[in-house]
Amino acid sequence: MTRDQILSELKRLEPWFHCIDLGGGLTTKTKSAIGEPVDHPRPTWEKVKGCLPDDLSGKTVLDVGCNAGFYSLEVKRRGAARVLGIDSQRNLIRQAAFVRDVHGLDIDYRRMSVYDLDPHSLGQFDVTLALGLLYHCKHLVLALEKLFIVTRELLILETAIYPPEKAPGSFTYEVGGLQPLLHPLAYVENAPDAKEAIYNWFLPGIDALGALLRNIGFDDVEVFPGTQSDRAVFACRKLQPYPDSNMISYLATKLTLIDGPAHCLPNEVLRFRIRAENVGYARWLRGSDAGTDKGSVHLVAHVLAPDEEPLFWYHAGAFLPNDVAPGEAVDMEIVLTAPASPGQYLLAFDMVSEHLAWFEDLGSEVLKLELIVD
Repeated sequence: MTRDQILSELKRLEPWFHCIDLGGGLTTKTKSAIGEPVDHPRPTWEKVKGCLPDDLSGKTVLDVGCNAGFYSLEVKRRGAARVLGIDSQRNLIRQAAFVRDVHGLDIDYRRMSVYDLDPHSLGQFDVTLALGLLYHCKHLVLALEKLFIVTRELLILETAIYPPEKAPGSFTYEVGGLQPLLHPLAYVENAPDAKEAIYNWFLPGIDALGALLRNIGFDDVEVFPGTQSDRAVFACRKLQPYPDSNMISYLATKLTLIDGPAHCLPNEVLRFRIRAENVGYARWLRGSDAGTDKGSVHLVAHVLAPDEEPLFWYHAGAFLPNDVAPGEAVDMEIVLTAPASPGQYLLAFDMVSEHLAWFEDLGSEVLKLELIVD
């Protein structure tokens, strides 16, 4: 690409928020776009890079809210095997692709939102970057959960925070017989003529964001306050790629009938084979044969009346053959005794994380079969 072609594209793709060196004395911008430092995001990178290993060889990296791709370029230069940058803004992805092509680097960019992240389709990444992203997220907890499930080892999160000099302290508060710890979190009220009127939503305090990240599932959360008191960097680490079935917000299943009777006699012993697919993001724990372990996952059959009123709850159960990872499926046989009275019934098959939650209550669809007792 010639110098004139580069200059032409720089003009066509304006305005630029990231200042990126293109070589030959050219940069993507020479003045501030909306009041940020002219060399932005170089100062942020100087804070963030200390949380990363100098050598990322063999690692996969996801850059969420990549803008024009400054951070994607930097991690690729550190040897990352695969780099994916995503952003919801069309022109920013065009900018990032242009910069990539100028440098001739192998980086993938896609127009996606943080809410679109799904390890079933994208896979997981050893390192995830979410830099200057969080306060743009209308659905704060959902965004953090999405970042958690696509991260295999380390999430680096840089964000504006509740200004410490204005923030009230955390405190315990009795509600419903409990005494939870409450942390301050600010909602940003935008004036109608604000530059980003719909893009800024929440500024959590450091303690609030740390608690959120731990509750979502990160095993270790380390905070690095920066030179600006109203911003901070969080290094969030995981011991396992996926949480287990004690983390109920990540549980989901798809149940399919393989075979089983639709007619029977009273008190007849019935056998059904059910395929259970783990379509959530938590590893199902089999637990012990006692079946009472908290968080162990079982297949359960309920007997319902035609109007779906429960007649025999937890009528029969079946153990998993083994732990089941996200994306895997297992076939199980569940044995139950038919009702003693002739009539029409519904069998409802559901999964349960013992002592925690039914999968139906978490949003999964129950498998319902009509049973006629002759």
